[in-house]
Amino acid sequence: MRSFHAGWIWISLAICALVILGAMTWLTRGVIASEAELSSAEVRADLQERMRLSLWRMDAAGSAMLIEESQRPVDAFATGRRSSVPLRMRFEIARNGLLVSQDHPELLPDLRVLLEKGRDHQAVFQALWGKLEGGTSDWSTPSVGIEPPPFPEPLQKQARVSEVVQKAIGRNELLNRGRMLDQTVAKGLDTQNAFQMPAAGSSLQAGLPRPFWINGELMLLRVVTSPGARASQAIQGVWLDADSVKQLLLAESADLLPTARLKAAVERSDDGMVLASFPFRLDAGTLSSPPPGLREPILLSLIAGWCAAVLAILAASMLVRGVIRLSERRASFVSAVTHELRTPLTTFQLYSDLLGSPGVSEEKRSHYVRVLSLEAARLSHLVENVLAFSGIERGNPRSSVRAMGVAELLEPMRHRLENRLATADLRLDMEITTASPVNANPDAVEHILFNLIDNASKYASGSSPPLVEIRVISTASHTSICVADHGPGIPATERQRIFRAFHKSAHDAAETRPGVGLGLALSRSLARSLGGDLLCTEPPSGKGASFIVKLPRSDMQKR
Repeated sequence: MRSFHAGWIWISLAICALVILGAMTWLTRGVIASEAELSSAEVRADLQERMRLSLWRMDAAGSAMLIEESQRPVDAFATGRRSSVPLRMRFEIARNGLLVSQDHPELLPDLRVLLEKGRDHQAVFQALWGKLEGGTSDWSTPSVGIEPPPFPEPLQKQARVSEVVQKAIGRNELLNRGRMLDQTVAKGLDTQNAFQMPAAGSSLQAGLPRPFWINGELMLLRVVTSPGARASQAIQGVWLDADSVKQLLLAESADLLPTARLKAAVERSDDGMVLASFPFRLDAGTLSSPPPGLREPILLSLIAGWCAAVLAILAASMLVRGVIRLSERRASFVSAVTHELRTPLTTFQLYSDLLGSPGVSEEKRSHYVRVLSLEAARLSHLVENVLAFSGIERGNPRSSVRAMGVAELLEPMRHRLENRLATADLRLDMEITTASPVNANPDAVEHILFNLIDNASKYASGSSPPLVEIRVISTASHTSICVADHGPGIPATERQRIFRAFHKSAHDAAETRPGVGLGLALSRSLARSLGGDLLCTEPPSGKGASFIVKLPRSDMQKR
């Protein structure tokens, strides 16, 4: 395959990979954003639910205070039983503006200054009377808005409810708490009147007590009237300790909102986050919660998706790389084999014509026959290598190995190796100094050594000395057969490349010695199929090429 076509294939694969990774990135960001939004919505819904429960608890505690004050007798307002409501003083304001206090008269000057603030007594009374006649407290009166929905399920399940609807729900809750408060206080007052007789000669009646902010101080006021006698109207009030009231109310929701605060509510509410009992607005503070994260199924799905995408890209890359390499190997094999076959076929045709021509002497005829025989052996060796490599590539095992001595293995092939070296005017020096048995297949070992000797005959011809050496070295686990020549050698950068199958191109086959670059690849595969290996090493003399065939020792396996 030409590099131009291979480049376009890689570019196409890279574009597809970028599209897949981009889609996965977009999907991942969308899922993470959606999960973060859902988690935030759930946190907000949980906070709303906690605030709702806290408001109900606080209003329940506040209604108890209001019931206690509503049940206090009119004619014994500042005397009698002690109150659990935190207060500073009790006072009464008559129609004529007279301000009296029986429990803490020393605070009357401060109270008078607080109430008047530049107005006369009559104006103060009229202002307070107007507030009490209003019927509802300004801070807890919701403004007109959308109709709040019913509560078919807890707020935690309404994670995606909009902010507008949340406000409507809060206003609906405020109305419900206000109605409950009025009913509870009224019922408590009726119960008290049913079981408690008024003092002798007393015809005074008291209304429901209502809390107000007056010039920054919290007051609890109620109207006292005498039936049919408006002139006898008066206002009874309690100057409350606002900070203590806050602490009592906040204690009711300490487990739900530990950092909550109560602020003074002087205006009507739009979101329903005020108490119906006392004019306080609830500030939830900071609610500690774990940072929002991906749920385990979503996280596992994303991890699985990314792993699948990356593995698919890697698999596609490996497949394309394998196809390109296979195509290149096929092209190189076809080119090299074509060149290798062209030369001997040309020789066959030429020398066959010469042998058939008249007048050829016996000496020339013998030379022609010898050349044809060498070319036939060369072609036979080429075909044998190709067939053997094809069998290994298909996974066809060679004949089984057996234990045998090194001398028994190498001596039978000495003659064939010497004959091949003789065609290149080289000699064989084989020295066997060990008797360690090895596990080997004689045919496979002979094929390996013949390929090494054949390469030495091609590349080391004319070397000095004209010698190829075979030495046997035994180690703890292997027996190594070393084959070294004194030719030009192999550069260190090429010692791994020469073991690649069909590493020769047509140009390499034409410029170098005959061969298609298959012998060493086949030899290494055969050596490894026997449990050993084939390595190209630095020659001991520093000159030439050196190969080591490692074979496993049979006596090591028996131990």
